[in-house]
Amino acid sequence: MCCSTSGYKRAYLQAIGRCTRSLVDFSAVVVSGEELVDYLTDKDRRKYLNPELQAELSFGVEQLKEVALATLEDNFNIFLDNKKEWEGVNNQILAARRDAVQLPFPAIDELRAAVCYEVEFQEQLWQGDYETALDCAGRVLGKLTLPELQGYRALWHYLAGSAGWLGAESGVPRMRTKALAHFAQAKGAATGIPWLVPLARYQPEGVVAVSDNAILYGQLERVEAVLAQFGTTHDRTFARHEKQILDGLGSKERGPFEQAHKLLGTMLGYEAGKVESDGSPDPWWIAGSFCLVFEDHAGAEASSALDTSKARQVFTHPNWMRDNVGAAARAEIVPVLVTPVSTVTGGATPHLRGVALWPLSEFRGWAEAAFTVLRELRKTFAEPGDLGWQEAAAESFQQHHLDAPGLVAMLKAHPAAVYLAPISPNDGADRPR
Repeated sequence: MCCSTSGYKRAYLQAIGRCTRSLVDFSAVVVSGEELVDYLTDKDRRKYLNPELQAELSFGVEQLKEVALATLEDNFNIFLDNKKEWEGVNNQILAARRDAVQLPFPAIDELRAAVCYEVEFQEQLWQGDYETALDCAGRVLGKLTLPELQGYRALWHYLAGSAGWLGAESGVPRMRTKALAHFAQAKGAATGIPWLVPLARYQPEGVVAVSDNAILYGQLERVEAVLAQFGTTHDRTFARHEKQILDGLGSKERGPFEQAHKLLGTMLGYEAGKVESDGSPDPWWIAGSFCLVFEDHAGAEASSALDTSKARQVFTHPNWMRDNVGAAARAEIVPVLVTPVSTVTGGATPHLRGVALWPLSEFRGWAEAAFTVLRELRKTFAEPGDLGWQEAAAESFQQHHLDAPGLVAMLKAHPAAVYLAPISPNDGADRPR
């Protein structure tokens, strides 16, 4: 992250520096592109820029908040005139500059101390001197001690392990032990990061199964992609998406409810899908080795009972998933019935074995809680790959059963065959959807 931050700062300074060459010059800098705008509007990042840039950016951000285009044009013309009316505004910027404090980049001293060994590592690697390259990697790791550099340490353990592995393959068998040790430490330095999990195959025990932790972090990577797509400059896109989903889940209409159900899964980092074909289920959510396939019964009356036809329908959904969705072929598939009903006709109960029950009111409450979590996490989200953010997100997801392993465990503890009370068909309560 430090390298990315430094690169943005340098490029931005170079660009605006060409606009003003002397004290009498003045210019308006227009920043375009969603990624750069998000970067410059982030208060946590601006504090590393010099005070003048901090003041000017803060002023620019404030000018763009809920302002009409005509007002923006008027303000721009005031700036171009550069007369008395602008002088008062400029004094505000100067006052903000005096109050601003430029902070050093986190861990910049350690990064600066390590860079000479990083360069030497690459030189030795190109020359095929893997032993010296491994030694250089060790010297880099010796300089990287601060918690902010945990992810960077994981990368250098990986690079050190790679140098050791290449050395062993080129005829220095003793380097294999060091390679294995570094690969293990790479996993330990960034617990749960999915791309590090395959390194476990280099351990003497052989390949290990993908852990629940790795599944969760893979899920969070997709959440990061969704949040990055919405941007961090404002919350209008996120809020509009949230409203669309919660309104859809509040509907009794099949189409809006199922579409919102699918979108909710995507927001939470699941690989969500839905197709309209003969015998197809309602939405499905997949994460790692877990697959939830749903039967949405939201249009039913709470006083009705689940009939045999509906029970058979949800019971056969796993078969359809295995035959039609490649990602579900080797997954644990849990069929889930989302419904407001609390009773079932006696003949339907045998078809509910293995089916989880999710009462409609509880599902809606869970969805609202999920968005509360997402809103809180979005406040601290800057860009994908922030290990600190991922750890906080993982804790929140597990606490609220948003992670695939936790959600599957929660739903399996609520079997439909147990929690739907059987009634006689003659009671007249069996009214299909």
